[in-house]
Amino acid sequence: MATEAHQCLSIDANRAAVALARAVLEATAKDRGIKTGSLEKKIDKLFEGQLIREYVRDAAHEVRYGGNEVAHGDLVAEPMDSATAAEILGLMDEILDEVFQSPARVRRRKAQRLEREQRLKDGGAENSLTAGPEVHAVEIVSEAADKPPF
Repeated sequence: MATEAHQCLSIDANRAAVALARAVLEATAKDRGIKTGSLEKKIDKLFEGQLIREYVRDAAHEVRYGGNEVAHGDLVAEPMDSATAAEILGLMDEILDEVFQSPARVRRRKAQRLEREQRLKDGGAENSLTAGPEVHAVEIVSEAADKPPF
């Protein structure tokens, strides 16, 4: 849905882009187990559950307000302009980064550090001094919890 929102923005379908951004928020909360209540309450529960920081909660509410405006507002009074829609999608991207990508980056970094520590503990430092530079391929595997399901 997030990709589709950006595609809508690229063709100046601003209301559609913002409506999808709002839907992405809803899906994000549901993916994290917050399935009941209004979107406003779901956003607050993401914050209370420490899944998002305060400024990201505020960003999520701005996305919600924008989505509500295009869904319930007077569409002919003042259409959603591209700059506003782009800003709202930027906030959506920050929310997705906070909930999915940032935790995944931290887990990967921690796993790499622990792997290195284990190699050093097992004598990897001695082997690397005598065998020359060692190259380790790191497979990056996204767990289901790291990737938005939409």
